[in-house]
This record gives sequence, structure tokens and C-alpha cells, in this order.
Amino acid sequence: MNNIYDIVIVGAGPIGCKTAELLGKNNLDIIVLEKNNEIGKYSTCTGLVSHRIFDSSRVSKKIVVNRIQKARFYSTKNNFIELKHKTPVYVIDRNKFDKELGEKAKKYSKIKLSTSFEDYMIDENTVRVKTNKEIIKTKMIIGADGPNSLVARRAKINLPDNLLVGVQQTIKSDYISDTVELWLKQSPDFFAWVVPENEEWARIGIAAKNNVSEYFKKFVEIRIGKKIKYKNQISGLIRTGIIENSVADNVILVGDAASQVKPFSGGGLIYGLICSKIAADACIKSIKKKKYDSLFLKENYDKVWKEKLYWPMKKGVWLSKFINNLPEPILDFFIRSSNIIKPFLEDLDMDLLSDNSSY
Repeated sequence: MNNIYDIVIVGAGPIGCKTAELLGKNNLDIIVLEKNNEIGKYSTCTGLVSHRIFDSSRVSKKIVVNRIQKARFYSTKNNFIELKHKTPVYVIDRNKFDKELGEKAKKYSKIKLSTSFEDYMIDENTVRVKTNKEIIKTKMIIGADGPNSLVARRAKINLPDNLLVGVQQTIKSDYISDTVELWLKQSPDFFAWVVPENEEWARIGIAAKNNVSEYFKKFVEIRIGKKIKYKNQISGLIRTGIIENSVADNVILVGDAASQVKPFSGGGLIYGLICSKIAADACIKSIKKKKYDSLFLKENYDKVWKEKLYWPMKKGVWLSKFINNLPEPILDFFIRSSNIIKPFLEDLDMDLLSDNSSY
């Protein structure tokens, strides 16, 4: 049996590592459990992020692969509207990004690789965490274990039921290096994307609730052709929607585990990093006051992050439903005639946050 840790964090992705760093800097005894044998190796993110990524994560610009200036929104008729970003948008190397955050976390916490969370039980105010290797004692658990969070299931926290599967390949072709493409209505549930790394290679993907491989194959044939050259393929889950409750006794969920994801784009880095700071603050209060019940955590964490992100997420839900439910002819007409409202669209923030919303 180990000594008692202040907090066990399940998941050494960027959100788990950032939370570990923030807590460790406050002299708390933190251990991070990671089921994989390496941090960053199995990332399934497209890596298209706003300028907020640097303030939120404090990582270096060595992670930048490409800088995006414009976005094209395509209808199924191949008509498009092109919007110019007023603030920088970056394509990042997720492996480097995760590893850099992992190194920061290691300075302030213990990270155990190849260690899977299995279950937990509460004995008074001591939590016994069962892993595939041992039992660890702690005061609190932070679930940062992704969209199918086992921590959430063990804590009997209900997750939003809007679950998509995303597939992506990095494919060689000809691209406009500073322009990302969003192809609407390529699946019944989401859009297809083309995110250039440079003029020759782009990350091309799509998401859907079912039959995602078929939609992906069809879209690649439309955009590239039947014969392709690709250098990697990834797939992963995207869970969107506003979680009813992100806490239980002695438990907090953060990042994808709490569905802190932009509903329109499926991106979770910015929202998750914002919430990692709120989660760290709540845990510090909880440990100082020795209060770990769900009511205290709801007041100091769940309500706080929702005050910041509820309306941006709600706007994302509405936007996603509007696009998905819009008949294709009307969508095509809207795109062809949207130059009138183009200045308004260009003013929209990709994170649906105000300019001063950051870390």
C-alpha cells in the first residue's frame, strides 16, 4: 500500500498533465496514471487550435507545424465561402505538444505509465484507487481519461450521449497551405475537414455516429481521388454536449471526460485547458477545507466552469444542429449568397469565446 497522495489524476493527456502541473506547483502530492507506455504517442487530435493555445498551456512555439490564415466552407455542390481569420490559427504537432506538457507535469508530480485505472472505493475520506498493478490511497480523483471516461462510469456520472467516431489520414496532394477546408454535409452528423501541414500534405478526416469509414472513403475520393498516398491514420471518439454534472463525492472530471469540447468542431484543447485551471483551484480549496463531497465540488468546480463555458458550448450546440438540419439546397444557396454577411462571419471567434477569455 502506497502513502496517501493528495490527488490521483487518471490520464496523462494534455489536460491531465496541465492539471497535474498546476496542482503540483501548489505543493500537493500528485500522481498521474497513464494506461499507455508513452505520453503523446497515441494522440487522436487534428491539432487545429486558436492563438489561445499558448497562454492556456504555456508551451513553446516549437509545436507549430503550420499557420492558417483562411477557412473555406464548402457545400455539397462544391461552392464555398472563404473567410479570413482575424487572429492566428495554428496547426500543431500533437505529439510534441503532449510531450512538452508531460515534461512540465513531471517536475511537479509522479507519472506512472502503463498503469490503468480500474475502480475506486471511498472509506470515510480516504479513496482507494485500484489499478492494474496496485491499490493507491488518495483524497481525490480527477478523471482526465477521455470521452469514454471509466472514472465517470465508476462514479455513476452520466455523460452526454452524442458520441461520434472520427477518422483521419495525412494525405499527399496539392493544397493551399494557409487555408483550411470544412466540407459540410459529408456525413449526416458532422463535417469533413482538410487541414494543411504544408502545400503537399494535409490532415483529412470526417466524423459520424455510424459507418464513418464509408463516409471517409467517399469524401477522400471527392477531394483527392481513388489513388492516394498517406503517411498515418488515426481514429478516435468525440463526445459533445453539456454534461449535467461533472463531479461526484471525491471526484472531478475535466477535459474530454467532462465533454468540455466545442460542439461544432469537436476540439477540446482550449476548453479543457481553461477548465484545468478551474479544476486545480477547486481541488486546492477542497483539500484546504477537507471538504470532498459532491455539493462542495459542484459549487466550486462544476458551476464555475459552466459560468465560463456554458453559453459558448450552447452556441456551438445550436450551430451544429442548425448546419446538420439545414437541407442541402438551402445550405448551398446560403453559401453562394453569404457575401452579404461575410464580415459578420469573419468576426466570429473560432472558440466562440470573447477576446478576453483565456487561461
